Amino acid sequence: MPHIAASRPCGYNASHMASASASPPGDGSADRLGSWKDIAAYLQRDVSTVQRWEKREGMPVHRHRHDKLGSVYAFRSEIDGWWESRRLRLEPPRQDPNRVERHRQGWTPWLIGAGLALIAAGAMTYLLDDRAARAANPAITSLVVLPLDNLSDDPSQEYFALGITDELIGTLAQIRALRVVSRTSSMSLKGRSTPLPSIARELGVDGVLEGTVQRAGDRVRIRIQLLHGPSDTHLWARDFERDVTDILTLQSEIAQAVAQEIRVTITPEERTRMASARAVNTAAHEEYLLGRYLLWKFIDDDRTLAVEHFHRAIQIDPAYAAAYAGLAHAWWMGGVFGPLSMKEAAPAAGAAARKALELDDHLAEAHAAKAYVEGIFDWNWSRAEGTIRHAIDINPNSLEAHYVYALLLMAVGRLPEAIVHIEHAARLDPLSAQVHSTFGRVLYRARKWDEAVSHLQRAIELEPRNAIAHSRLGDTYEHMGQYADALASFGKESALLGGSATDDPDVARVYARMGKVTEARQILSRVGTAGPDVYAALGDKNQAFALLFRSADKRQSDDWPLYVMADPHFDSLHGDLRWQELLARMNLQAQ
Repeated sequence: MPHIAASRPCGYNASHMASASASPPGDGSADRLGSWKDIAAYLQRDVSTVQRWEKREGMPVHRHRHDKLGSVYAFRSEIDGWWESRRLRLEPPRQDPNRVERHRQGWTPWLIGAGLALIAAGAMTYLLDDRAARAANPAITSLVVLPLDNLSDDPSQEYFALGITDELIGTLAQIRALRVVSRTSSMSLKGRSTPLPSIARELGVDGVLEGTVQRAGDRVRIRIQLLHGPSDTHLWARDFERDVTDILTLQSEIAQAVAQEIRVTITPEERTRMASARAVNTAAHEEYLLGRYLLWKFIDDDRTLAVEHFHRAIQIDPAYAAAYAGLAHAWWMGGVFGPLSMKEAAPAAGAAARKALELDDHLAEAHAAKAYVEGIFDWNWSRAEGTIRHAIDINPNSLEAHYVYALLLMAVGRLPEAIVHIEHAARLDPLSAQVHSTFGRVLYRARKWDEAVSHLQRAIELEPRNAIAHSRLGDTYEHMGQYADALASFGKESALLGGSATDDPDVARVYARMGKVTEARQILSRVGTAGPDVYAALGDKNQAFALLFRSADKRQSDDWPLYVMADPHFDSLHGDLRWQELLARMNLQAQ
């Protein structure tokens, strides 16, 4: 079995590292470390840590004179000398396990009385020192896990390091007393050299967890260090190592060690849940990690590949509940963001979610996928709410659960409650363009126009290629009466989708609200048809209701009325008797 070298900074001994080269630094390639990653691997730290050490601690790093700033190199001999002079400050001292035993053997009876007095005095000193130390150590109530660096020799193992990051986030998120930033915001920080205080301020966290993953054969070593983000202060570091088959247990150990270090309370139920992780088939786990890695890129082709990886994980291990949960979300997303209709995607998503829960009833993500299908597709709103509440009870830090709950509440018109949950989702994932876009949509339906614009602009800032956010911003400007801004937003949406604004039904709707009925109908004559919202704007209630009822019956049209109850586009229809009939058909009448 390949051996993973011990972390050099821990228990450092000069003889354990390469000694100073006989030749001057740079004369031989054996002494040279050619990149940040090589330097980090040599010191068994992540790249961001060694970059901070170079800036703050004078670590000897050289730059190519005529090359870009990020192209660096260092020499082992210089790094060794630098570490020897800094290790006492940068590495917490380790307690000698033999110290107490040596002292015990040296005691004699005539010292016992004095020893007891010293013990009493020492105990008081310890309590005072401990109280002072606790007061000095900053409280950690919120945390972001930065993407773990891959220190394996194989660059293709990058997905493995990111997968471990993702699962560690999920494990820590089970702790109710700790707010853990979700994966989208965490992963967006990969490769960025943003100072920790800026990250802490941007994400609204006080703790930052970073580290490395090194895999060799069937063994994996994870090096974790905890920092106080606002002050960029090192608080704690530790190594963990296990077989790959015990990776879920390893993640549980890390989560509990972090909780203990920051003195956050873990309930007995949470501790039992984290400790109950079963051994996982290595091949199935790798397929699952690849599926998760591809799924959250929100790209249609990658989502299709993710489905294939989840299926392979299930074929290898038919009892792998997490793979079924991943599959449920892949199908759900395919019906919302991809080329599938909800009529095609919903049955597959529901079946996968139910299977996941049959295998493990404590998967909040599986409950969230099941709730989405129960509400948005089946229109069984009360059952959907019970399911999603249970998901949040299981994991209050589940982004998926709060996000889906916001969608369900928006659909039934309970907008103040929807705002609460989408706001919670935004705290969990503050750098997610999708979350901000949906936040803007909820505020739009709540008629909070200015706030909606702010979140939609933030979504576009985070992901300028987000055509849906441009469309939603156009809708908001339209109902604010800012028609020029609305048309500009719809033009950007059309450009991103490869279409033309002159043939955009949304533009026709804006023209209708502006009183340019002729121009609106000219667009409709070119495109052939439009959604019920356009006909509502034109005052053609008969056609608007005909399309709404047809979409509600088929549940597969692009214009089926998902959130019709609270949508400003349909305000003009509320006084018509057919409006109540439509709501009743969608089981919304009693809401």
